[in-house]
Amino acid sequence: MRKWLAVFFLLILVVSLSGCTFLDGDREIKQAYEDALKTFNEFRGTDLNPPLEVVDTKWVVERWGSYQPKEELFYKAMLLLPANYTFEKAKEHDLASFVAFTWEGKIYVVRDNYDPKTFKRTIYHELEHLYQEKFNLTSDGTFDGEKAKASTIEGDAKLISRIIAGESYEKERQSEVSEENAYFLLGYAPYLYGFNLAIEVYNRTGDTKEMLENPPVSMEQVMHPEKYFVHEGFEQVSLNVPGDKNRLGELFLFFFLAAHVDDVIARVAAEGWNGDAYALNETGWTWKIAFDSEKDANEFTYACINMLDKLGSKEDGYYVLEGKYLPQKIKVVREGNTVTLISHFLEV
Repeated sequence: MRKWLAVFFLLILVVSLSGCTFLDGDREIKQAYEDALKTFNEFRGTDLNPPLEVVDTKWVVERWGSYQPKEELFYKAMLLLPANYTFEKAKEHDLASFVAFTWEGKIYVVRDNYDPKTFKRTIYHELEHLYQEKFNLTSDGTFDGEKAKASTIEGDAKLISRIIAGESYEKERQSEVSEENAYFLLGYAPYLYGFNLAIEVYNRTGDTKEMLENPPVSMEQVMHPEKYFVHEGFEQVSLNVPGDKNRLGELFLFFFLAAHVDDVIARVAAEGWNGDAYALNETGWTWKIAFDSEKDANEFTYACINMLDKLGSKEDGYYVLEGKYLPQKIKVVREGNTVTLISHFLEV
């Protein structure tokens, strides 16, 4: 008997330390969750019944607090984060703000951030993510494609959750971008632009299923709904340099500029985007961008040089950046309707 009691109490201890169990104060969360689940299934005509797990922020950070060093290098090389920025702490800060999330068929609620006023809407949002799974949403794996996919996922869930909750909604506007907030606003962008696109789709069709069945393929389509509805494509740009290849897209182009120059100038310069190719390696990066016209290429070149003049000094055709940002020298080359930025990291 003593042996079984020891095992029993050991199991209790393990569960209590896991951060993933129900406490006495979680009964309200569980009841509100069950009410929200019933309402969602009635709205969508589904029979979803995902298990609920209640966790704390410590549990979340311990499981997803890691990051890829190359991701940090990318944001610092592209001047969205200062060279001395503690990227790991920023990731932990983001995770600590989680209210709820879906993972492996379950819905997790973070008790530390529980707010009874908005909880049901939050659960509708997460349930919509589970509903989206039947549409098998994919992307081409590029930065631009992944942001477009995220915009579909988050924009749809954000709108549907508000509709089920009976809340009013209207399009959101981009907050003014600065050096201090560019990285964080870029992370939020799929929720903003995806939400605005979802509203356009809903107003035309009475639902968001059209966006789930035919998702946007670029952030250009997300940011400009009229381009989504006519399925506007972009140029496939090739780049023959070593390094991990990518396509960054119009959204990143805007934030790259807006972090350092006026948002209006950045937006005009980015709207002419018509495709790009990007490569990052241990010695620097290259970014070749195609524009709709030579006029658009000129507008971007003007904005980019304006930015680099502000951040560094010009030497032998390169803009040399030192101090706050990752030390590097950047060259701007325009040919017709394309502009290529070439960066070489500097030894410190």
